[in-house]
Amino acid sequence: MDFIKQFHSGWAYLTILMGVVFVISTLIYAISKKDTDATIKKIGLFTTITFHVQLLVGLVYYIMMFTSLEPSNIMADKGLRLTFVEHPMMMIAGVIFMTIANAKLKRSTTVPMKVTVFALIGLACILSRIPYNVWFA
Repeated sequence: MDFIKQFHSGWAYLTILMGVVFVISTLIYAISKKDTDATIKKIGLFTTITFHVQLLVGLVYYIMMFTSLEPSNIMADKGLRLTFVEHPMMMIAGVIFMTIANAKLKRSTTVPMKVTVFALIGLACILSRIPYNVWFA
């Protein structure tokens, strides 16, 4: 279980980095009205892969932690609610938004601004519910 926790925490850095790179690159492409090329599609693909790996590892870690917990105390405790309710739901929402952004990117000939908006919403969802006090401890 400790390996999964360490992997989930370490992979988060790559996930955030790829999310920022994806948002910035789609913003540059959208503002300059560039055509969708192999470079931006690869960035989108690698971003989607890192986000999905992070989600899957997080869900495994969540299930392993949840089995050793008394569920009746989760909503009463602020820290447990963040860890077991808010964090997973916002991460799932963030991955969904990033996946939608990548799907719209793959289907378009030029990068539309809505790809950047979806990616930015996804990144904001993720950054808003990271348990920073646990992550840096």
